[in-house]
Amino acid sequence: MRGPGRSVSMCVISLIKGRSAVRLSTLGRYGARAMIDLAGCQEKGAGPTNLKEIAGRQDISYRYLEQIMLKLRAQGLVRSIRGAGGGFVLARPAAEITLAQVVHSLEGEISIVECTADPSLCDRSSFCVTHQVWAEMAEAMRTRLEGLTLEELSRRQALMMTSARSVQYAI
Repeated sequence: MRGPGRSVSMCVISLIKGRSAVRLSTLGRYGARAMIDLAGCQEKGAGPTNLKEIAGRQDISYRYLEQIMLKLRAQGLVRSIRGAGGGFVLARPAAEITLAQVVHSLEGEISIVECTADPSLCDRSSFCVTHQVWAEMAEAMRTRLEGLTLEELSRRQALMMTSARSVQYAI
């Protein structure tokens, strides 16, 4: 059934089914942490970074991190360097890579519900006020993530780590 009389829209189904449609998967979260870690290493002047080191620091399974880095490499965000002393490096300066690019590379389109990414999935999208709200929320998330570079996040992480160490010494 099409139109206003349809009893259940795809928008509602997607919100109920996942119970947390706004959450990033571990793929996106771990990918962001790994990329920020890599940016921090490069900011300190380190060469290629070994995945085992990143996995250890970020408490991420080595095998899962391998999969994440392969996806990021395929998207042109990192490069791998083989051989002794090899590892991964950012493909561009950290100031030129946004969190939006990392998340999009791993998660795909940033969307609150399926119908905002593909209105054809929902018969109600052309007259559904909540469709507009979800689209606005997705745009706000996209805009925020586009405004965060790996360089900025790496610096924030370094400050947080310095503050955490200060608290430990004070105790």
